[in-house]
Amino acid sequence: MSKVGFWLKGSTGKLAGTTLYKGANGETIQREIVSPSNPKTLAQNIQRVVMSTVGAAYSVMKAICDHSFEGVKKGQATMSLFMAENIQKCRAAIEEMQAQGVTFVNMFSFVPVGMKHAFAPNQFLVAMGSLPQVKTVWIEDGTSHIVYPTVQLVTNNTYEEVINKLGLKRGDQLTFCTVKQGATIQETQFNFARVILDPTDENFMPLPLSTAFLDADGHINKPSVRNEGKFKFLINASGLRYWYEDLYTTEEDAVAAFVIVSRKEGDTWKRSTTYVAYPGETSGAYSMQQCLDMISNGAQHNIYAGSDQYLNNAGEGGGQAAADGQQSGGGSSSGGTTPAQTFAISSATVNGSTMTVGSPKGIMCSEGETTEDLDIRINFSNVGDATAIQLFKGSEQVGTDHAISGNAVSFVASAAGYGTYTIKVKKSDNSVATPGYSINVTAYQAGGGGGMDQN
Repeated sequence: MSKVGFWLKGSTGKLAGTTLYKGANGETIQREIVSPSNPKTLAQNIQRVVMSTVGAAYSVMKAICDHSFEGVKKGQATMSLFMAENIQKCRAAIEEMQAQGVTFVNMFSFVPVGMKHAFAPNQFLVAMGSLPQVKTVWIEDGTSHIVYPTVQLVTNNTYEEVINKLGLKRGDQLTFCTVKQGATIQETQFNFARVILDPTDENFMPLPLSTAFLDADGHINKPSVRNEGKFKFLINASGLRYWYEDLYTTEEDAVAAFVIVSRKEGDTWKRSTTYVAYPGETSGAYSMQQCLDMISNGAQHNIYAGSDQYLNNAGEGGGQAAADGQQSGGGSSSGGTTPAQTFAISSATVNGSTMTVGSPKGIMCSEGETTEDLDIRINFSNVGDATAIQLFKGSEQVGTDHAISGNAVSFVASAAGYGTYTIKVKKSDNSVATPGYSINVTAYQAGGGGGMDQN
């Protein structure tokens, strides 16, 4: 694609194998006309699903995400950058999971092509800039057992604590955001609130930063006139918890959350780099395989998007063989072997918390302890040729095989020490597949808790 010379400015239509059209900024663009030999290949359909997922997320969060990239013009320019960054990030995650042996049926969560007003929780990049990053993790309340988005480090109830622990300045803006989900991923509600780190009295005069950040009801104390939104907060040993005031009627209501920092320096608005954090799988989430099946009316696909040109399939990753040495089937001009039936996991939990494919689940040891019991439960929607579940720490198996019975398996790994544990599936041919679930056991921290690792 290239910009055309002045003599074609304002033209549209076709010219010598190219098409002319007017770009977003009014200039005339010239693009070569390419007729793909097979416009419905698997690779293209995967790209369509990825674009649908990212585009739907932008649509839901547009009120914030259309001006959340530092130095980028609001509107089309910001949307284009949002799409480009997150499409690349999503594709990289798919490739990484494929290299670990994760099949499309176990890759969540995506939005089917053509589905409107939907949101599938993923680690979307929602803001980018030079200000300090404020990360959100999800921590379970010990009394209600509801998981709340929480900003760690903030454990004392003053403006000074918030500013100092997060590396901010007086007058900085914190924008707290949550996405609520109803019965389906199409029933979404995006909520946000503005909190200015500038306590003022009734006459709008500045108060000292030693002023309490929250009042007794969990609302912002001595708020700036610029504050806006209906959120509540709680500060405890885990950090600064936040939620939309009308949100928590059930645990499943909130599916994503994040905090963006803003600051004005001269004529420039600064932002923080911010990623969506989410607590785990959500009801109604679609797998990549389901989305592909919707496009191709039930056609099944192999693990990787192979080229239809036989010799053009070299490379690393992209299948179970790459991760575990599994044979995925061969072929010849006169026929070939049929790949073994694949399994499908519908849910995986550890200590009652949902594990998410591709994101290690954080488990914190009890205070003063160096080990923790891991109560692991796996449910299958299709057992296929899976026979047992194995738990590995590095290259060493922990305990024995745990046989699958009645489409499920549950077991306890007692006294698991610090480190990363990987769940694997043993198959009838004694090969082993890695479905993408892992657990990260860490030490107790006074201001910490389990949650999603954000890069």
